[in-house]
Amino acid sequence: MLALPLSWPLDGRRVALIGAGDVLVRKLTLLSRTPARLDLFVPEGDTNLNVSAPVHNRWPTPDELLDASLVIVAFTDRQNAVKGAELARAAQKPVNVVDQPDLSDFHVPAIIDRGSLSIGVATGGTAPVLARDTRRKIEAAVPPSETHVADFALRLSPALREIFPNVDDRRRFWESVLDSPAARLAREGHIDAAVALALEDARHPTPRTGIVHLVGAGPGDPELLTLKALRLLSEADVIVYDRLVGDGIMDLARRDCERFYVGKARSNHSVPQDQIHELLVSQARLGKRVVRLKGGDPFVFGRGGEEVEALKAAGIDVHITPGITAALGCAASAAVPLTHRDHAQSVTFITGHAKSGDSETPLQLDWEALSAAHHTLVIYMGVATAGLISERLIRHGRDRHTPVLVVENGTRANERRWRTSLEALPRSLEDQPPSGPALLIIGEVAHLYRTNPDTTGDASVIIERAFTERTV
Repeated sequence: MLALPLSWPLDGRRVALIGAGDVLVRKLTLLSRTPARLDLFVPEGDTNLNVSAPVHNRWPTPDELLDASLVIVAFTDRQNAVKGAELARAAQKPVNVVDQPDLSDFHVPAIIDRGSLSIGVATGGTAPVLARDTRRKIEAAVPPSETHVADFALRLSPALREIFPNVDDRRRFWESVLDSPAARLAREGHIDAAVALALEDARHPTPRTGIVHLVGAGPGDPELLTLKALRLLSEADVIVYDRLVGDGIMDLARRDCERFYVGKARSNHSVPQDQIHELLVSQARLGKRVVRLKGGDPFVFGRGGEEVEALKAAGIDVHITPGITAALGCAASAAVPLTHRDHAQSVTFITGHAKSGDSETPLQLDWEALSAAHHTLVIYMGVATAGLISERLIRHGRDRHTPVLVVENGTRANERRWRTSLEALPRSLEDQPPSGPALLIIGEVAHLYRTNPDTTGDASVIIERAFTERTV
């Protein structure tokens, strides 16, 4: 963040405006919608402003600004803007100079006004047009009826502070009431009835029960989260997350939620699976809303099935929110279709290590079926066993020139990918070992991957030609 967005209370406070012309009128129009006491100093320009606030046709003295909460300076002329800012600073008051961020102590964001609910969009004063364009998009998403909900919240808040002295209890009630019949009444404009219904619910609450959501975080790019996953992150009391969940996704979570990292890497299980089960059960039994956040999809090599079984055995309510799995995300990022009527009529997702996690343990797979042509294989966690996979597939009839696409850190900013062949795969991974999670896409579709001219594309072209010559 270039700047910290703040909410500045103005009820009963004095705001001094120094300026002239249209730029002053625009700020005056905005501030007139607040409860602030306005005081205008207009040293030049229009002296017939149609306002009820006092208007002084001169510059203020620093003493006249001492009781102001803040000062707004609004001139098109730079020299006048500098003078106004100097007067505000002489009185030691925070000042905003319109369209002059270098002279300002703070910036006024682009504002969505919904009565008691206001939303500010700020760029630190660097791109006001971008802020206004973003405001327009948010305005389309926040219906005018939210004004009634804001009024409802304003009316309800003092009573809830008495009923729920504990801030966590109060927060949980707010989260439940905003999606309740009371809030629906408020949106229809029935504020009195909405407040009465909400207070009845608050005074006679139902016992809290915990719940666990297994949520797919997708392959890495935060924008690939589902809308439901995003909502659950904002509501969670506790988040239990894996190594494959990036910081960009965790940044979207509620800031005050508890976070438990249980990441695993090959041959390094920092938290054993049975302890993860115990953690999920214990947190849910405290009445908390728990999000178990997993890279990709919970039910595709994420051990989600085991966690569901453990939670159900403990009597915990559990729900599943699917995510875009790594296979789909990585293939889309590389513009490689996993199926294609000319190249692959089926696709199989495979884990590259045995249940024991030992890379020397033979994988119990139907190698004969997997070695068929025109069949895409997507190998998860297959870097350590790439030599075994390559040898088995070639032995059972898969062409040794079959192209393989390696995708490391798929969909993330540090994504890296390259193409090799089935025969050359082990050596390729030794020459440029992945430092992050990597996926292997094996099959005819991989030759559709196009590298950029300035990358190591020559080897890919050679592999493609060799494969094409043998399959034509």
